[in-house]
Amino acid sequence: MVKDNLDSYIDDILNALGDDFKTEVSRENIEKELSKFMEYGVPIDQAKQTLIKKYGGQAVLTSSEQSSERKLISDLQPNERSVNLLCRVIAINPKEITVKGDIRKIFYGILGDESGTISFTAWNSELDLERGDVVEISNAYTREWQGSVQLNLGDRISIKKTDKEKLPESAFEPKTMKIVDLRSGVGAVDVTARILEINERETEIDGETKKIFSGILADETGKAQFTSWHDFKFKEEDVLQITGGYVKSWKGIPQLTFDQKATVKKLDKSKIPKKDLQINKMPLFMIVEKRGALDVEVEGTIIDIRPGSGVILRCPECNRAMTNNECSIHGAVEGKQDLRVKLVVDDGTGSVNSALNKELSEDLLGKTLEEYKKMDEVTMLEDINKKLFAHRINLQGNALGDEFGTSLIARKAKLIDFDIQDEADKLSQELEELL
Repeated sequence: MVKDNLDSYIDDILNALGDDFKTEVSRENIEKELSKFMEYGVPIDQAKQTLIKKYGGQAVLTSSEQSSERKLISDLQPNERSVNLLCRVIAINPKEITVKGDIRKIFYGILGDESGTISFTAWNSELDLERGDVVEISNAYTREWQGSVQLNLGDRISIKKTDKEKLPESAFEPKTMKIVDLRSGVGAVDVTARILEINERETEIDGETKKIFSGILADETGKAQFTSWHDFKFKEEDVLQITGGYVKSWKGIPQLTFDQKATVKKLDKSKIPKKDLQINKMPLFMIVEKRGALDVEVEGTIIDIRPGSGVILRCPECNRAMTNNECSIHGAVEGKQDLRVKLVVDDGTGSVNSALNKELSEDLLGKTLEEYKKMDEVTMLEDINKKLFAHRINLQGNALGDEFGTSLIARKAKLIDFDIQDEADKLSQELEELL
């Protein structure tokens, strides 16, 4: 087989494996193994899939199946290969990481087109892009990260700057949205909200010290985090109309990001009265679909007390729960005792996990850590189940989503009196009214 053709198949395999594997798999090894398959007459597509599977990758499209057609960002799904885009650089930032002991410079940021936005990571340390550039990208790939699609620009990527008129500013007309609807990939947004909290810090970008402002904003539908890369001179309790910001998410919690290209207008504070910014009570299915939310209230029935509840040991260094008297980070250490309860809560529309700390656990259970330390494990778990299992509970806190599902990090928790007969009578009356 001609070497140029073999090279194209090697590229297919490396693209399928992605940059997560490139430090473990060399091009030379792939070429050697693929050549051996060819010597034995193994069909090329079968050989490619065998090597991809061997090194832990996912199936790659054959050459005949691959397309050079441009894709819209809104259509991207996890684990796509050979992705071609026309997009604008919304934000780009450098970052240093350590790979097998070596320091490496990468870039991360946001790309956008007329359909939406997507976070990206670029592994080329010589990448020459600036915010506002319009680029044609070939041979990128996607993956899922914390519930969202992320674009990866690897070493085999092709990036070409092109005429900015191919994606004019008019293609990025902001969409008016409420905070409850914010999510990654919606494109430019127009949001009106009250600033509840603001913090200032400094960071160094390309040798220049720059101020960054971050905090929490809210409207009557919910709360979100924000980051401003420009000093718009706003203060806590100001009501702002922010036009031209972009949304990304961390574990399901939306974050609005904007800079000097955005328009920030101060409005009369009566536009969003503070009294309307109560904690947002949400059904669990909505939190699960959003994969997270900031400062929410939920109610449901405790349907499971999970293993790891009761008296546990925590690492004195990092406070992680220990397993078999060992910390996953610091190894064998003398742990400190703590109390926690791990719950599964269901409201009939969905379910979430929640871990309650010592203070919340003691309050709900009516017993202290010291009292539970005097019990054997069986007696302790029987007591916890008796007091919590099948009871209704109200939780307040932040909901976070990851590959293991959605968890609510409770700040407040209380059991709710639940009269089964009274609820049955109410349900019966509702059914009669429907007939």
